[in-house]
Amino acid sequence: KRMVTVDVIGAGPRAVAGLLEHVGVKAEICPLEVVEKRLVDLKEYDVAFVSGMTVDLEAAAKALRLWRKSCGMSPIVAGGPMFYEYRKLIAFGYDIVVMGEAEPVIPSLIKCLKQNDITCLEKVKGIAYRGQQKTVSVTGLAPHATIKQLSIQHSAHVENYPLYWASRVYVEIVRGCSNFRRPSLKLADGRRCIHCPICFNPRTPLSARLRCPVGIPAGCGYCSVPATHGPARSRSREIIVREIRELVKRGVKRIVLSAPDVLDYQRDMLVYPEPLTDPCNPPANVDALERLLDDIFNIDEVSKGETYVMVENIKACLVDEEVAKLLGEYFRGTPVHLGVETGDPQHYRMLGRPGNLADVKRAVRLLSRYGMQVYVYFIYGLPGENLKTAKKTVELMEQLYRLGAEKVTAYRFTPLPGTAFENIEIKLTRASMMIKEKAQELNARAKKKLLGRKVFGIVAGFHKARRRLVVYPLPHGPVILTRGKKQLVGWLVEVRVTDIVSERMLEGTVVRKIKPIASHKAVEVALQVY
Repeated sequence: KRMVTVDVIGAGPRAVAGLLEHVGVKAEICPLEVVEKRLVDLKEYDVAFVSGMTVDLEAAAKALRLWRKSCGMSPIVAGGPMFYEYRKLIAFGYDIVVMGEAEPVIPSLIKCLKQNDITCLEKVKGIAYRGQQKTVSVTGLAPHATIKQLSIQHSAHVENYPLYWASRVYVEIVRGCSNFRRPSLKLADGRRCIHCPICFNPRTPLSARLRCPVGIPAGCGYCSVPATHGPARSRSREIIVREIRELVKRGVKRIVLSAPDVLDYQRDMLVYPEPLTDPCNPPANVDALERLLDDIFNIDEVSKGETYVMVENIKACLVDEEVAKLLGEYFRGTPVHLGVETGDPQHYRMLGRPGNLADVKRAVRLLSRYGMQVYVYFIYGLPGENLKTAKKTVELMEQLYRLGAEKVTAYRFTPLPGTAFENIEIKLTRASMMIKEKAQELNARAKKKLLGRKVFGIVAGFHKARRRLVVYPLPHGPVILTRGKKQLVGWLVEVRVTDIVSERMLEGTVVRKIKPIASHKAVEVALQVY
């Protein structure tokens, strides 16, 4: 609920709402804070679907209490990445948990809910539910959605999000991940890689990479995407463009093309009918990506610069001169994210990472050359971390900054359910702090370069603790706090950066009011909620 971290509207809830609409169910999306403020009447609804991450269990419990208070024992269903905690969710009081992707599950689940027959749930593949005598029944993990199912239009009804007019709205273009390598570090239960040829031998059939002889989950050891969503599959260009057009029509100003790796877009068609389980080969499908971007940037509001479109995650091993040139042509001056995690080459491979560190250096150099704002990401506290790996990581951080990386971020390792490292104990050491402190140092140096710079932004609200207006820079960047009256909320403004407040916030002065972009009613709702 903090003003500096509420500017994201994820693709997941919109995908579920679109799926419900597809099977004839009227669906509306509401963030929890809107429900808490009683801006919607839960009694008007028959079923609640609650989506969350694994860190959202407390919020999920709060949503459940609000639903039960208003709607009694009407069904409430949980889903999203927090499904791994299905036993806790059902212990809280949830009736059903969707165990994975919603597309293969929702149509048959809705039929059962309409029948109000608990025995019907036994036939629904991919759920956990409260059975007779308080038992927990599980029908297995949901199968991964097919290309056809992924092409069901996601809902564009985002108006119940108080800050939809200032938020980054994520539009899914790829589901799943192509990195089916696996970590070789020893796991918490004693398992470790036996160095079979499956993950790294280029002659291994792509379908053979789906299974590991010793059962190690696919992908980087800390990431649950391959286990949860399977290999990368692309949504159709027509559906993506139609969805963006509808969002733009509703007043959305910032759109992010969402994917574990944008450069996986239509790579799956290059290996079809085999699954895309090689993170680096074949190369990016540049022709398909260019057709998609051309259609998106031909949308009138996008071509005029009234709506911003951005990308986020890409794999360094897929970046070459042609790819960097294409991204620079469409996204010059916007951020692009590269996961690096460690600066030690051996550690990098042992984590299950795709490609190598030479790929990372090349990608940073090329993307910077073509005008992208390169953000690189590291993780401190990882399994296998020691003083040697930390020193090499700190050295690489400095190198990447000098090569053009504009932001260096270090996250604390968190063991997630469904990953190879899920049961590994977190150990923060002197080595961990070296990595964290280096990232802080580099970001402080980078932010000094912003002083005096003028940026456009949307005044999104009021920071009560600091008594300042909150400005979200366009297309993206550190939040800027500025003096001014609340009447400026909802306006597009130009701001001059004057000071550094913290690692995530800057101070600025409004030098020009440009135009209002949100209605008076929308601004009132945003101020009431936040």
